[in-house]
Amino acid sequence: MTNLLSSVAFLAVIGFLAWLGWGLEPHWSARDGTRFMCRMQLHPQDLNERVRWTDVKVSVQERELLVYARSRRSRNHRGVWRVMGATNDPERKRRIYELRSTNDDSASLRVPANSRCVSVLDDLVP
Repeated sequence: MTNLLSSVAFLAVIGFLAWLGWGLEPHWSARDGTRFMCRMQLHPQDLNERVRWTDVKVSVQERELLVYARSRRSRNHRGVWRVMGATNDPERKRRIYELRSTNDDSASLRVPANSRCVSVLDDLVP
């Protein structure tokens, strides 16, 4: 009986940690907010194409965003992007920025609403 209870308790703890980790997003921001890590998603050309949020590193220089890939999956995100607009997601406490590249590709950048980089990115919104 003790073995059964300890197994159930172990699985409950593992399930709780998995649930907790699923809602957390990787994010880091420098003190000045000009360098940060966040999630980015390209807008598909084909509406049937499935897109995912991927982790990227971003640096703000001269009113433009320099995006670096953190993995192979985010290779297409690399390049120079401009901020075109911003919106809030109050349910998840996130701020979403709409970006445009020099090739006229569009993407979304997602950061926590209380991040240090929000004020820097808000200054870039036209």
